[in-house]
Amino acid sequence: MGQALWLKFSTLPRRQKAILLGLALTNLSILTILILSIVQANRPTPPPTLLSPVALATAEVSSEVTSATPTLTSMPLPIATATHTPLVSTPALPASIAPLWTPAPVPPDAELEQFIAGMTLEDKVAQMLMVGFQGLSVESSPELPVMVGRYHVGGVVLLEANAHNPQQLSTLTSQLQTLARSSGVGIPLFISLNHEGGIVVRITQGVTEFPGNMAIAATDNPDNAYIAAALAAQELRAMGLNMNLAPVLDINDEPLNPVIGVRSFGAAPDLVTEYGRLTVEGLQDYGIISVAKHFPGHGSVAADSHIALPVLSGSVRFLQTRELLPFAAAIEADVAAIMTAHILVPEMDVLPATFSPAILNGLLREQMGYDGLIMTDSLGMAGASAGRSQAEAAVLAVKAGADILLSTAPMSAHIAIWESVVAAVRSGEIPESQIDRSVLRILRVKYAYGLFDTTQPAGPNVVGTAELAAVAERLAQESVTLVRAGVSELPLSGTRLLLISPDQLPFTASGNSLLAETLQAQGYEVRELVFNVANQDSRSAVYANALALASNYDQIVFGEWELVKRRINVGDVWQENLIAALYARNPQLIVVAWHNPAASLLCPEGATVLTAYGNTPGQVKAIAAALAGDISPTGVLPLSLFLDEEVP
Repeated sequence: MGQALWLKFSTLPRRQKAILLGLALTNLSILTILILSIVQANRPTPPPTLLSPVALATAEVSSEVTSATPTLTSMPLPIATATHTPLVSTPALPASIAPLWTPAPVPPDAELEQFIAGMTLEDKVAQMLMVGFQGLSVESSPELPVMVGRYHVGGVVLLEANAHNPQQLSTLTSQLQTLARSSGVGIPLFISLNHEGGIVVRITQGVTEFPGNMAIAATDNPDNAYIAAALAAQELRAMGLNMNLAPVLDINDEPLNPVIGVRSFGAAPDLVTEYGRLTVEGLQDYGIISVAKHFPGHGSVAADSHIALPVLSGSVRFLQTRELLPFAAAIEADVAAIMTAHILVPEMDVLPATFSPAILNGLLREQMGYDGLIMTDSLGMAGASAGRSQAEAAVLAVKAGADILLSTAPMSAHIAIWESVVAAVRSGEIPESQIDRSVLRILRVKYAYGLFDTTQPAGPNVVGTAELAAVAERLAQESVTLVRAGVSELPLSGTRLLLISPDQLPFTASGNSLLAETLQAQGYEVRELVFNVANQDSRSAVYANALALASNYDQIVFGEWELVKRRINVGDVWQENLIAALYARNPQLIVVAWHNPAASLLCPEGATVLTAYGNTPGQVKAIAAALAGDISPTGVLPLSLFLDEEVP
């Protein structure tokens, strides 16, 4: 589909998009005619000629969305004085969930500024650092006594290696705050993690695993965005966490984007805007600082900023009328923090967005009126550190307008970042008044979200309850989507199944995947082959065995994992080749897109493709239920699976 037609398509209401996407699978020419005719019928009044993205958001977001989303023309209030306007009708939550969290009082700016004036430059710069570490406790970590106890950093970010279960995590967060409050000037820590849901979480054992963004959008019920976010926030806060590096507000314009994928709510700006805003509200209404990401938008690129510097080649107006809309709505929802993207926007600057004063200060601060926290993505990613050290990147980011510098590893880089920013202030390269403003923003948020309150969190007993698991399973079932109907029909018509599954699925004590065990309990005769997508021995064995067995079974269920990501990042076509070879031997093939429904673009046309948009236990059970016919796949695909060019 050409760019002009796609832009017309993007203006349609969400339900019309869903209908047209279904037609697209059968006749592209009919789709084109219908889009043009519906656009003509729905054509809005031409917007005023304005360059402000906030004003453009007001003019160009469809009436279907603006009826639920306040206009974006007003300047958001600073968080120190902001009063959140709750939803007109808050979605129903389980009865056991506590009432809405109440923001703590924030001292007047004059008092905070007086406190900051008494801090050393070194302690002020330390407040701007958010660092990763090793270990499951303060005692077992080589970094924490140094970075928190000696350097007094303002925040930490938890990775999988730091989060084992709710009890351990509760103990760790308590230890961290005790150490922070007894060190330096006694300012408590931001304790953050990536808890987007679905395929991106840092703790799974003992917590409720909610589906991710695209799965939530596929339910076609915006209330679900608020519910999932609020319940996740309740669990995070109970374990002593106070910040979630979520939601992803990137619009998935590029189906083969290797890093965003199902982390995005979808391809339509109005959908991402609506679901993103509700997620921000759900998190923050229940006491978790929301970090909207990746500004100014990472969804329209076809490269992974973890390993390269992606380029967003669209015009400034393209950004204003699409990519920036979800962020403008998040600002109106008083989002506490926004994370930058390590991407290049040539129309605005020769520097990546994280280092661009034009993007962070000019666009985000001045044009969009944002006075919350600006946080970098990890400075160790290739998109930030290519050709420069993390310390050099940190100075550039602060000069551009960043308040928080994220660095996951190593400790030597954390210290170098601190030293380099202090030195830049001492030399006059960075005004100390700018550091003071960043620390003021940091303290506002820490006070507002109760970090100075020493009351102990609720603890692990309220985490991972059966009641919350039931909600997660309901959301997963409502999200299951038939991406493409092929030769093999649903539900399964045979009883002898060959499953080919990635080792990223949940596995049971029996050694089988949860999918295999669930189908066996339904009475199916199941043979399962499990592959590790990065292990050559595993791949070779599964490839040979799968082809040898293919014709012996009624149906084949192949579960893809990172098929799109590996194709784009490293040119790996192993899964594509195996899927094509299996289909040639036995067309009764169902591909389950666990990682990304865009994998359907790389499958034979006759292959049936089903997705749950993730691999949580609830999503695996939902796929099993759809295969067995216990539920119908009623999810609405939030993606446009069209390509401007042939896949390389």
